[in-house]
Amino acid sequence: MRQYYFVVPSLPPLSMHDRPEITFDELMTRLEISLSKSDLEKVKVLRLFVDICNIRALFMEEDIDPRGNLNEKELDEALLVHAMLPPYVFEFLDQFERVRDKIKNFSGLIALYFNTEIPKSTGFLKGYLTFERESRLVLVALRSKQLGRDVAKELQFEDPTDPLVAQILAQKDSDSYDPPAEYSDLKELIASCYNDPWLENKAFAEYRFKKIGEIAEAKLFSVDQILAYVAQLMIIEDLIQLDALKGNMILDTFKNG
Repeated sequence: MRQYYFVVPSLPPLSMHDRPEITFDELMTRLEISLSKSDLEKVKVLRLFVDICNIRALFMEEDIDPRGNLNEKELDEALLVHAMLPPYVFEFLDQFERVRDKIKNFSGLIALYFNTEIPKSTGFLKGYLTFERESRLVLVALRSKQLGRDVAKELQFEDPTDPLVAQILAQKDSDSYDPPAEYSDLKELIASCYNDPWLENKAFAEYRFKKIGEIAEAKLFSVDQILAYVAQLMIIEDLIQLDALKGNMILDTFKNG
C-alpha cells in the first residue's frame, strides 16, 4: 500500500464544531495531484454515492450535490447514453418506464450500490461502506418502529438472508427494535432525539463522524486516512447546510408570525 507521509499531515484538522478550513473542491484538487490512479478510484467510489443520489435529484427537478464525480450536464448525458456510471445503475433504472416509478423505488438503487460495491472493496473503504449500509438499515428499523411503518416493506430491496436484514425482520412484529450490540449506542442516540428530526440528523452526523474516525484510526499516512477525511468532510459540509436550512426556517417563522 502506498504511503502518503506528506499528504495526510498537510490536511487541516476536522471538527464537528468548527467550519472546515478546506472546501471539498480544494480537497479534490489536492488529491488529484497527490494520489495514485488506483487510490483515486477509491475516492470515486465514495463520490459515486453522491452521483446516485443526484440521479434522484434530477428526476425530482432539484439542485444536485456538486460533490459527485459528474456535474449536472455529465449526469444528464450519462443517463441518456448509458455511460460514465456502473452498468448496474442503468440496469436498475431501466426496470421502470415512468420517472415517478423510478423515484418511488429509488431505495432499491441505494441498496444495490452498497451490495455491489462492498464485496469489491478492501481496507477502510470496505469497512466504511459496510458501516454506512448497516447503520442506515438500523436507522430504518428504528424509525419504522417510531412511525408505525411496515419494516418489511421498507427493506423490500434488501436480501432477507443477509444477517442484519434477517435480524431486523425477525423483530418486525415486536413493539420495539433491538439492534446488534455494536449498534446499541445508535438506538440510545435516536431515542434521545425523539420527535426532533433536525436534532436527530445532527446527532446521526456526529455519530457517523466519530465511527468513521475509529475505522481509520490505525491506518496512519495511508489512503485509508485520506478516504476517512473525505467522508468526514462531507458530513461536516452536510451539517453546515442543515444548520443554514434550520436558520432560514427560524427566520421564516419570525417573518410569518
